[in-house]
Amino acid sequence: MLPQNYSFLYSYGYNLETHSEGYKKKKPLKDFIKDFAVSPIGELFSFSLRICFGKSITLVSNKELHSDFSFSMPITSPLKPLLTSNASTISTVLISETLAATTLEINTNEDLSAVIDAIFPAVVLSVLIPDWLDEVEYHDETAQRARIKEIDEEMALLDKEKKEIEGVLSNYQDIKSVLCSKDFELEKMTRHLLAKIVEVDEDFEDCKEEDFRFSYNDTLYFIEIKGSKGGLKRQHISKTYDHVQIKADAMEDEGSTSKLKGVLIFASQIELKPEERDPFPETQITIARKNDIAVLSTETLLRCYEAYIEKRLTSTSFKETLSQTSGLVSLDLFGLDA
Repeated sequence: MLPQNYSFLYSYGYNLETHSEGYKKKKPLKDFIKDFAVSPIGELFSFSLRICFGKSITLVSNKELHSDFSFSMPITSPLKPLLTSNASTISTVLISETLAATTLEINTNEDLSAVIDAIFPAVVLSVLIPDWLDEVEYHDETAQRARIKEIDEEMALLDKEKKEIEGVLSNYQDIKSVLCSKDFELEKMTRHLLAKIVEVDEDFEDCKEEDFRFSYNDTLYFIEIKGSKGGLKRQHISKTYDHVQIKADAMEDEGSTSKLKGVLIFASQIELKPEERDPFPETQITIARKNDIAVLSTETLLRCYEAYIEKRLTSTSFKETLSQTSGLVSLDLFGLDA
């Protein structure tokens, strides 16, 4: 049973407004958990268990059960949708023959019984057969049972391999999500891919001025990450430039002599296939070039990550190319084929 949208309280201390000790900050669950595979209970799963926020009601045995979350569509193997809410979202999925997950709020034993009956309907028991009947040998029964044991062992090995492959494919789906995500999910996966390529820690506190940053050879790379159902706009370039200037002023006040490189990573027209998307407008690329802003599409970032893990692109080459390029950063600048 997955949790509801509870609030996480933190930053305990003295509150000047209330003149008392207590938690001064809170954050709803929806703002920091999107995928239970990367949450504290993630070790239970060899695949992603992605959820999205949205209140709904599911009718179960004439009972209305509420939910703050639903399972993200599309539902992929090995999950199978079971219960659908009034908002046509999936509130319960079957993971295996004996394991299911639900986002429904279950408060009583009656609620629990209704959900269990809906997930695992009662099976009519066959006529009981005495245990001693197995001890009676018949024809080639011993050989047949030995073969069953061999098959069971083979199936166990294949099932283990299948689950490992499903885990790998689920991870690939998460990585490819940079092509169709925006906001929190896009920032999270983009930071993960970037951190791997540039070989830095991906833990990062968003201070609302940039979405990620790292240093290399006395250069601070200042990263903005944005996604849109539309295309690249002037405002995306301008916001990146403004944030770079704010950081530049702060570095000057601190007496820092490091160079500053602004980078915009943009997911454009996220509802379309990559091959159906329009190129970034030359007008916006020209503005970026004049302001020394490097612009990468998430398609380019994905292929750079792929080349990095396949050892066709080095971390040094990636960082130096970013540092030396303003305007559009295309795959060919990294020595990669489109």
